[in-house]
Amino acid sequence: MEKTTSLIALVFTTLTLAACVQVSVENPSRAKQLAISSVRDLPLSYPKGSLFSLSPKYVKETSLKAKQTQTIYQLYTNAIEADLQQNGFVNTKVLTQANFYVGFGIALTEDFSDDKINKKFGISPGLPEQDNLKKGSFLIYIENAQTGERVWRGIAQGFANEKLSTEQRVQRTETIVATVMKQFYQTN
Repeated sequence: MEKTTSLIALVFTTLTLAACVQVSVENPSRAKQLAISSVRDLPLSYPKGSLFSLSPKYVKETSLKAKQTQTIYQLYTNAIEADLQQNGFVNTKVLTQANFYVGFGIALTEDFSDDKINKKFGISPGLPEQDNLKKGSFLIYIENAQTGERVWRGIAQGFANEKLSTEQRVQRTETIVATVMKQFYQTN
């Protein structure tokens, strides 16, 4: 009985001491989190070979410098064009020839909050804020060129990582675009 009491006391003491120690564990996977949501607005489909045209949208006021915004938008433009082309669609620079338009925008939460996204875009994956990380959103939609009606929309939210190399940024952008657009292709 005495051994059992001693053992219980030892376990209790160990657990109590362990509970008093606070260990700050950085979770690097948090910075790589990506939350995605999409919705099909119209049952229209576009066959391979359909023509598309890009239509970037910009936040009116941004905390980023103009050069940073241009660089980010160029990364996303390249990734969207490449992804659509890999999936059989053809980019046209002549707007009147397009079968559909691809509108997109990128913004940090401090410039375009989740509330604004919900009000203007109607969907949000709801990635929770994290201390010391800047949450950003990539919004994309497909609009029918003839009617102007929105066919599909998707959004990805993740955390900006300013320490990535140019090659890593390109890869991350391509991954984000491909992951969101996969949902469009599955319903097309």
